[in-house]
Amino acid sequence: MITENEVKSLKIVKVSIGLPVLNGEKFIRKKLDSLLEQTFTDFEIIISDNASTDLTPKICQEYTNKDKRIKYFRQKEKVVGAENFGFVLQKAKYKYFLWTAVDDIILPQFIEKTVKILESNQKIACSSSKMKLIGKTTTELEIKPSDSVVKKKIKKIMKNFGQMNTYSASGPYERRVKEYIKNMRHNQIFYGIFRTNQIRQSFVSNPFYGQDGCTVFNILKFGELYVINEILMEVYDGGISRNGIIELTKTWKYNLFNTIFPMYQFTKWCIKNLGCLIFVKNIDFFIKMNLIAESSLLIDIIRKIKNSD
Repeated sequence: MITENEVKSLKIVKVSIGLPVLNGEKFIRKKLDSLLEQTFTDFEIIISDNASTDLTPKICQEYTNKDKRIKYFRQKEKVVGAENFGFVLQKAKYKYFLWTAVDDIILPQFIEKTVKILESNQKIACSSSKMKLIGKTTTELEIKPSDSVVKKKIKKIMKNFGQMNTYSASGPYERRVKEYIKNMRHNQIFYGIFRTNQIRQSFVSNPFYGQDGCTVFNILKFGELYVINEILMEVYDGGISRNGIIELTKTWKYNLFNTIFPMYQFTKWCIKNLGCLIFVKNIDFFIKMNLIAESSLLIDIIRKIKNSD
């Protein structure tokens, strides 16, 4: 239970919430309602509409008219997703910053409890909570006895590829990196709360597979990742990560080489920015990630061939 003194302390703290969105009419009302229902109320919501062609602009305007904390921006033409994420971060005015996806829900006490952690411990660079998956894709990917061998393999890879969760990382820098590496495929920690000045220095704006993970590698230089042992967010399990690696590489506008080797840019970045020593010590992780990406690509090609028959 939060104390009276802690309430007084939090009253002087403000949070910027970045909401990049593209054609989010299906989710955005529920999303904005969940933000406006937060027990922590001293925030701004920065919406960056990536040239949506559905009812997203109309819905956003409706909400900006009824709550002055909501700021709505619209990109003149569609930009790469990383650029849209960078845009909302650039617009942030307050001490703490949170990226949030239009199809995810953060429960009423998420901001209050995560900010309290950051305020109480300067060693923590990102604060988040446990999460649960919502949506229908999880049941759609259940393996059935009647499924063919190929279909079972496709479902298994798609299910693993789209899994996300949150995990803590503490101790000295190299240990934090190692702990994060163990769970990097479950990268929902990217949607935790950061100190704005730190995440601005950490954000990797280049669009490539694993770019969000590289941003977290950078934030680890500032401190630890802390996860509250309570479910305070719900993550939609039907997002783009379920659509296959070919569709993902299209969103990053990959050339043929990077499509064939989707982990190349990520691996190159890690060698340069983590250093050769940390890279070599964790070489098994990088080999595994590259093999998973290649397997996912192969399965994706097989699936597309079968669907075209």
